[in-house]
Amino acid sequence: MDGLTSIGTAPWSREQITHAVSTFEALYQTRPIQDNSGGMKSPHMFATWFMAKHLSPSVIVESGIFKGQSTWLLEQACPDAKIISIDLNLSQREYVSERATYFDRDFADIDWSGIDTSSALAFFDDHQNAYSRLQLCKWFGFRHVIFEDNYPATQGDCYSIKQAFSGAGFEPLGSGRHKETAGQKLARKLNLLPTLTPQYNRVQISPNQHDAAALRRNVEVYREFPPLFKRDETRWGDKWTGTKYATPEPVLPATAKDNHPVFWEEALAYTWICYVMLKG
Repeated sequence: MDGLTSIGTAPWSREQITHAVSTFEALYQTRPIQDNSGGMKSPHMFATWFMAKHLSPSVIVESGIFKGQSTWLLEQACPDAKIISIDLNLSQREYVSERATYFDRDFADIDWSGIDTSSALAFFDDHQNAYSRLQLCKWFGFRHVIFEDNYPATQGDCYSIKQAFSGAGFEPLGSGRHKETAGQKLARKLNLLPTLTPQYNRVQISPNQHDAAALRRNVEVYREFPPLFKRDETRWGDKWTGTKYATPEPVLPATAKDNHPVFWEEALAYTWICYVMLKG
């Protein structure tokens, strides 16, 4: 069913999240790519920066680079971490790190035996089947995982953990169940949609409860990170209320929007980014 799922105890407090806003806001002003349309904006950049900084892994694997903003962000969060950045198309990078190791192969096709995956952080912003990605993480030994796009039921372009918990299944864009957004239409026209490896094609997934049951057997912690602001409407133009779009309480009240105009303007970039810790 729809709703807000929480498993286990988050390794941070809401007070810590709130206190980190001002530090991140100053950092966000220095971002190398001021217009990151098609990529992460402030709601998820704050979440990613905060979670990575708090987890402080020695190795970070990011799947999905696009212009490179996330690589820069992870460097700021964990300056001592080894960063492995992978994307099937590296030509779109505007920020290229001298510290990161780049691969143009899929996460599934890389030999991870050379790193301590149990203490590493895997960050996925690749619009692939998140349920399958988590299965791979289990197989490869990764326990700490962030999914940047964690769409609610009936929305988005990939099967998300939130959808799996809801039992809603997934239908690809154009299947008739939900409309393609203006941004997705433009991305398709400009050929910016991510390339899909054969094993992760956006095939239909029927509504079911067994995916959620399997997640609960294997997940120690599941937490959706709160948005900085919550607007009246979602990015899809309907009311941001009820169980369909169940969301943690925003970090900032709407009354603070004039003090954080960029955060307010980019609030609709939120797609329920989440942290998963798999059982050892």
